[in-house]
Amino acid sequence: MTNTSSSKRINWQISLLGGHEQRGGGRANDTVVVTSIGGADIDLTGTELAPETTLTKVSLIGGVKLRVPADTDVEIEGFHLFGGRTVQAGTSSPAARVVRVRAYGIIGGVKVSRV
Repeated sequence: MTNTSSSKRINWQISLLGGHEQRGGGRANDTVVVTSIGGADIDLTGTELAPETTLTKVSLIGGVKLRVPADTDVEIEGFHLFGGRTVQAGTSSPAARVVRVRAYGIIGGVKVSRV
């Protein structure tokens, strides 16, 4: 699916039960995961990151587990009634790539680790 306002590709993952798992390789696209029960397990190490990449996860139950290169900035926004946010510290620079995580749900959190 292509966003009509830009040429940037959006990877849509929609399921009733079950989440989305993605491992590195290739070029990272903006990703939207929509599910009633299930989260997103995404490894962006070994992928070519754009200056800004967005991951949006919407579910009733399910969190986000994200692995990024050590020099990547991560910005998290969203809402979970139950669940926390854990971001492993990394190195930052003015030229760092940015991954925006937008996670919305009732149960689930966001965990970011760096490699």
